[in-house]
Amino acid sequence: MTKKKRSKTKRILFWGLGILAGIILVAVVVVYIYSNSIIKRALEEAVKRETKGLYNAHIGSIYYGILGGNLHIRNLTLTPDTAIYKAMNPDSAPSMLLGLYVKKLTVLDLELKQALFSRKIEAKRVDVKSPELKIFRKKRSVPDTTGKPRDTTQSIPLPKGWDYISVGTISLVTGSLDYIDESNDSVRDFNIPYIDIQIVNLWIDSTWRTDPRIYNTDDIVVTLRDIKQQTGNGMYAMHFGEVGISTGQKLVYIDRFHLEPLFNRHDFSRKLGYQTDRMDVEAGKISLTDIDWQELMVHKRLIASKLQIDSLLLDDYRDKRVPMRPGFKPPMPQQLIRNLKQYIRIDSLEVVNGKATYSEQVGNEPGTIFFNRINGLLLGLTNDSAWLAEKKVSPLKAEAYVQGSGRLQATINFKFGDTRNRFTVSALLSDFDLPRINPMLSKLIPAEIESGRVQKMIVPEIRFNDDYSTGTLTFRYTNLSFKMFKEKNTTWSGIKTGVINFVASDFLIQKSNPQPNGKLNSGIIYFQRDKHKSIINFIWKSIFSGLKSNMGFNTKEQKTIKKEDKQRKE
Repeated sequence: MTKKKRSKTKRILFWGLGILAGIILVAVVVVYIYSNSIIKRALEEAVKRETKGLYNAHIGSIYYGILGGNLHIRNLTLTPDTAIYKAMNPDSAPSMLLGLYVKKLTVLDLELKQALFSRKIEAKRVDVKSPELKIFRKKRSVPDTTGKPRDTTQSIPLPKGWDYISVGTISLVTGSLDYIDESNDSVRDFNIPYIDIQIVNLWIDSTWRTDPRIYNTDDIVVTLRDIKQQTGNGMYAMHFGEVGISTGQKLVYIDRFHLEPLFNRHDFSRKLGYQTDRMDVEAGKISLTDIDWQELMVHKRLIASKLQIDSLLLDDYRDKRVPMRPGFKPPMPQQLIRNLKQYIRIDSLEVVNGKATYSEQVGNEPGTIFFNRINGLLLGLTNDSAWLAEKKVSPLKAEAYVQGSGRLQATINFKFGDTRNRFTVSALLSDFDLPRINPMLSKLIPAEIESGRVQKMIVPEIRFNDDYSTGTLTFRYTNLSFKMFKEKNTTWSGIKTGVINFVASDFLIQKSNPQPNGKLNSGIIYFQRDKHKSIINFIWKSIFSGLKSNMGFNTKEQKTIKKEDKQRKE
């Protein structure tokens, strides 16, 4: 073959290959365009078919990369058909409807051929960007009377006709959630502006019913941020900086919690029309660990290892110038536990590094006392019927510093099953300057402590029940003196104040205990409970009765108890 002929043959071969490549390219483009269109239409039809017309799906665009096996969907919308919902039988109609918009959805390493022909779904990862989820809770006009056994499995059923579904990770990033409750006469809207969800190792096959995992996954991690919700009575707003849930780690936590009063101190009780505690509560972190999710989700039983509250800040204010709430009797803690409708069993409740401030106002300014460096541990927080029947003890051990100075250690033993609501308190207060309590004392009565130091206050045991408290108290102190204030600037009030100061300081109240002769006085505790006031009031007034008795001021009941004690010793 001549050189000229070989050149001509090469040109023909080149052009032939070019034409063939062009035909293949056109074929690939045609297949690509129509295959993606087919996928889009098939998905939209599948949603409508599988939900029996209750939901419609619309896909803005879809792209499937044959070589990489990656599926990209943009502007996915899922909307419920309310006309279909209203026409459904109330027994079979779901109690909730969902609405969904997704800006971008990406499925990585998806075997599309396997999904279409072998009815198997396998993917390495699903990323959902900026999902907007709406949940509508509907009113059920007819109760469920079918008598069908309730499905107690926490698993996702395998769709009919499929062999298995496997996805390594599903991530929903920077989403939002609107929860619209239409189940009652008034509609309530709850909004979560930022929500992230990560689902790890989703696997569903023919054994889905026996899968012990929650919703067939190794872990479901939900993170919610910047939640604000008003309480039902409109008096408070609840703020949650971040809420985290993990089924794999058996954990729920709340960062930066704040229960914020929506009215100032003056207006709060007046808005309600009666006297109450205005509580301003913050916590750095609240965590509930080792949760039994199966028990909670299937049987509605809250079982967990530990509830911890870190960096608690409590500001409690009561305006006593406002009338009490007629007929209101706050329940004791034991009653609150017993009356819970939901089963609860938490092994321990711990407060770490807290601070509590209590203020009450009877005049122009409130009296205030605070406790800081609070650490406490309660064991056995439960309404378990067996625990209650055996009247087991749930001990609370705590310590704090009064006005930032005197160390207070206390033990409270509750019996949540005791119908008389009995409990005991033991306490020890040491090394404390008494004038530190003047910010509370001087605002409640026209007096202040000039000097005095607590060496030790010992409360061996106070016994409480629904009606009264009894016990003993020993108050060791030195160099105690106080003075009364003039209520009105008159000659008589000045004389009266001077007489009271003289009698109180020099005759009735001993300056020290033990006395110079070595005699140590102890006080008798007896106080009849005011059932219109809280347990805090009950404990404080009981201790105060012992303090007054220690200084020589005894009621008729205390004198009787002292006399009986003396006769027993003799």
